Amino acid sequence: MNDEFDYYSTRLLTADFGSAPFRYYSKPGLPDWDTISPSLSLLATNARPSPDDHVWCLNCGPGALAVSIAKMVPDGACIVADNDVLVITCLQQTQVENHIQNIHIIKEPEFLSQRSELPDLALLNIHKGRNINRRSILQVWQTLKPGGRLLIAGANDQGVQSVIKDAALLFQNTSLLAYKKGNRVAQLIKSASHPITQPDWATQSGIAPGTWQDLQINLGGIGLNLVSLPGVFSSTELDNGSLMLISTLKDLSGKKVLDVGCGYGILGLFAAMSGALKVDLVDNQLLAVLSARENITHHYINNCQVFWSDLLSAVSRNSYDTIISNPPFHTGIQIDFLASRALITSAISALEVGGALHLVANRFIPYDHLMKEVFGNVSIVAQNPAYRILVSKKETV
Repeated sequence: MNDEFDYYSTRLLTADFGSAPFRYYSKPGLPDWDTISPSLSLLATNARPSPDDHVWCLNCGPGALAVSIAKMVPDGACIVADNDVLVITCLQQTQVENHIQNIHIIKEPEFLSQRSELPDLALLNIHKGRNINRRSILQVWQTLKPGGRLLIAGANDQGVQSVIKDAALLFQNTSLLAYKKGNRVAQLIKSASHPITQPDWATQSGIAPGTWQDLQINLGGIGLNLVSLPGVFSSTELDNGSLMLISTLKDLSGKKVLDVGCGYGILGLFAAMSGALKVDLVDNQLLAVLSARENITHHYINNCQVFWSDLLSAVSRNSYDTIISNPPFHTGIQIDFLASRALITSAISALEVGGALHLVANRFIPYDHLMKEVFGNVSIVAQNPAYRILVSKKETV
């Protein structure tokens, strides 16, 4: 379908951070995907690296900022780390489009532990969620060269001031550099000596390197000890929408199941423990993928695979009897119906005839209209004041 094609296709856009305009790729599914946010503009304007600096960009979007920084450090490097596979895909295309050799993409959670050349400068465009920002701040503080700089940018109404305050507990010489359209950017310096004490949050599980957040979940009298990481959806407890969906899933024995937007993997784990023949789990967020893999390994589940994937792109050649999803409906702070439509149209293509899509829907989001349009049918199998569980069956090829 055209809507599905529109979602999965990247777009070539133009950016200008005060030098000659250049082109970069972006796509639907990313926050503010077709604009340059004020926070990224503030980082580009105020970075001011030396030509031979190694600059680390965290959560800095699909490529415009990376290209701008890479051009500022012709004798150095721009090192990019991002949790979102959509960003990585767009960034790889952007690097080819601009023929830039000094952008290095890191695809691991402990981003720079293996690099011999430590960064001189780090740029953090704040994440949504305080603890994932704290995790990033701690990684930067442990990795930057002594005397290195950290720039933090973000919107005031998204908590940037709290993130700057957290960073100031590890770094020194905090200074506010600029404001722009309700956003600000601050600079902090890493001293040559380590602080005598670290803030309490720096040792919390999930924030400290190599640690996980623990959570205990009870499903039908069975207790599960699971792990997650900051930034993963509902990372500290079982979401009520997922719990309602689980209560409606019947007779998964022998079926091929796909969990879309798996988070730490609870829906896929339930399917595997309910006798499913095979379970694939997909999520576009790396920390979610790592959490789901850890939970599958811990519970000795051998019929599950987890993929770092833009919706169904990593499993597009597979077919399933059942697709389950408690989908995120936001990109940034905006409701994203294009991604929702892509999920639903991808699902009908991936289902066997007679198979069904089971979806958690917040009451105010009209997924039922999209599902009826695509599948020709939709049923409400459970509901409460907050959620509905919607099911559509694939009736014909």
